[in-house]
Amino acid sequence: MTKKIIITGTTCTGKTTLGRKLAEETSISQIDLDNLHFLPNWVEKDKKLFVKEVNDEIKELNSWIVTGSYQSLLKDTVWQEASTIIWLDYSLNLILRRYFIRTWRRVIFKEKCCGDNYETLGRTFSKESLFLWIFKSYWRRKERMNDWMNGIFSHKEWIVLKSPKEEKKLMTLL
Repeated sequence: MTKKIIITGTTCTGKTTLGRKLAEETSISQIDLDNLHFLPNWVEKDKKLFVKEVNDEIKELNSWIVTGSYQSLLKDTVWQEASTIIWLDYSLNLILRRYFIRTWRRVIFKEKCCGDNYETLGRTFSKESLFLWIFKSYWRRKERMNDWMNGIFSHKEWIVLKSPKEEKKLMTLL
C-alpha cells in the first residue's frame, strides 16, 4: 500500500527523529526538509528551487515520509499529495526543554544539523536564534494546523500526537 506521510510540528518537536524511526520500521524513504532547505553557512535556498527539489524527490517515490514544516511553501504541492499528516502538537514547555538540550548537545559535540551546518553559541544568542523562532512561530503554527485539519486538509488522515509517549501507537495506525 502506498503511504505518503508528512510529519509536521513546530521547531524542536522531533519531526526528523520520528521520521527516521518510522522510515526504518516501514522501509519507506524519508525526506528531511531542513537538509534540503539549508545551504552551508545557514544560507536558505531560493524558495522556488527548494519547492522544485522537494517535488522532484517525492515524484521518484511511491511512498515517502516528509519531515519538517515549511507548510506555507509546500501547501500546494506536497500537502496535496500526502495521504497522512502526523502533527506533533507538543506543549511549549516540552519544546523549550528539547531546544535547550538539543542545542547544547549540538554546540558541545559539534554535531552537524540542517545539511552541512553547525549550531554555535553565537548563533544560539543571536536574533536568528531558534529560541526566538519558537516564540514567533509556536502559536501561529498551532492555529494553522487546527485550521487545515478542520478545513482545506480535513479529507486527509490526521494523527495528532500530544506527547512523545504517543509515538509508540503510530505503528498500529500506519
